[in-house]
Amino acid sequence: MDDSFTRFFGSSGCSGRKPCERRELIIEMLEERAAVSTLATVLIIVACLVIAAVGGAYILFSRPAPNSSNSTISSSLSSTAITTPGMACANVASYDESIPSTYQSMYATLDQVLNDFGQNLDSKAPVATHRVIYATELLPADSNLGPRLLSQQALQGVVNYLDAIQKLGVKGVTVDISYPILTPSFPNYDQYLSFYENVVEQARQRGMKIDIESQIPLLVGYPGVSAGSVSYANLPYNTYVTEDREMIQTIINNLHPDYINIGAETDTLQMLLHYPETSTPQGWGSYISSILAGLNRGTTKIVVGIGSWDPISYLYATLNNSAIDAIDVHIYPVYGNYLRVLTQIGELSRQYNKPIVVDEMWLHKSVMNEGVGFATDAKISARNIYAFWIPLDEKFFKVMSKYAQVYDVAFISPFEGSFFFAYLNYSSSTANVPYDEARQVVGQAAGRNIAKGIVSPLGCHYQDLIREQIALSPTSLSLYPLLGVYPSRDETYEYFQNLLTNLDEDIAEAGYRRLLTDYLNKFLEAAENQYR
Repeated sequence: MDDSFTRFFGSSGCSGRKPCERRELIIEMLEERAAVSTLATVLIIVACLVIAAVGGAYILFSRPAPNSSNSTISSSLSSTAITTPGMACANVASYDESIPSTYQSMYATLDQVLNDFGQNLDSKAPVATHRVIYATELLPADSNLGPRLLSQQALQGVVNYLDAIQKLGVKGVTVDISYPILTPSFPNYDQYLSFYENVVEQARQRGMKIDIESQIPLLVGYPGVSAGSVSYANLPYNTYVTEDREMIQTIINNLHPDYINIGAETDTLQMLLHYPETSTPQGWGSYISSILAGLNRGTTKIVVGIGSWDPISYLYATLNNSAIDAIDVHIYPVYGNYLRVLTQIGELSRQYNKPIVVDEMWLHKSVMNEGVGFATDAKISARNIYAFWIPLDEKFFKVMSKYAQVYDVAFISPFEGSFFFAYLNYSSSTANVPYDEARQVVGQAAGRNIAKGIVSPLGCHYQDLIREQIALSPTSLSLYPLLGVYPSRDETYEYFQNLLTNLDEDIAEAGYRRLLTDYLNKFLEAAENQYR
């Protein structure tokens, strides 16, 4: 091997068989590239310098070696989950993923729907130099938990959850803060405000972006909601608009979120409040304008949109409002034309030059209209808990990640984050478990797994998607004069940082070679465009 390349790695060195083998492969491929042209040779030397410079910080970014400790999800309703070493995750729970006969038809239909939409996305070019914030719903801080948020354990639960999702690579959180919990007349208003200030501070300390959902009121009457004596029966429309706008201003002033969603799920709003003023697209547009009137946003981006099941005419009613920075969409049902709506929204995003925020999404286990309230149907949501859905949930995530790359999606946030850590095995004893009880069991199992560093197969899959996006979608590449290219900050040349992080991964050589090829292609393309 030519010493002209190996000497660039002499100062950084390597430790352990796997890292050394990976570095040898890097050098080998760099030599292959250097034979292409004189310019390529110079650029390859620059690439060597970059990798060598980052190599000095290699130990800061490498993950601990996998361990083989075992753990059990134990409850009267869940089967044993044994942790096994994973390629990307140290401990992954094992579940029974065999599909019960009751759900085989539904499973096959949903699988085909996702395949078709994924193939459609494959035919489209991704957005150049596009970076997505992969987030998740911060369910332990959901305002629908009501007084439970004021317990001594609540904030610690949030901290534990933030630590767990940070290990997955999650870069943002969606926090539901619904009317009227931060209005001055709401009981314990000061305590709730203090709680959310602490929540935001904890997320910021972990470098996470903050998206706050304040698009609908508390889900009074919904299973698991602790709304106390809240009632909307005698709440005049004008009073609601005024108080909601004041609460949104309180959120902006005190919590300073990156995004705030002030309107989505038009059907859910109507189901809760029954206002004729918001029952038409024109009325919806006027309602959003009233919320925005006089609002001082600061640096917070205003997000408005629809559920993918809502008539798209409601979205058209707000697109021309210049005070709206981004288009929101919630994604749950996928049957029928609901995924085609996402394509329409993607094209509207380009037409109006507004990015997309997906601050709620999950694969609804349904293939037909089963009634009103798509995002709030407890019967449908109860199906999510079963482990046999894991491969389909993974496929849904993969397809939505493709969508985020093809269109200008700035922020994408799966809703049911507890399933990153635990599922429930399907059996005769769990087939008809009541929704509240099943969610409690899964939540408790997720809490135990978080404490033990265990993730579900879906959690590991989400981690892989995030790393893949970081590796293949560099956006902050800024070239200095040719021989002065070097990584001066963590986020610059993040893909090279990630490359070295993977030096000790248990990845076959062919897979690592493909990864390295993608990295080198990106570096050479950027450099050649700059200096040709």
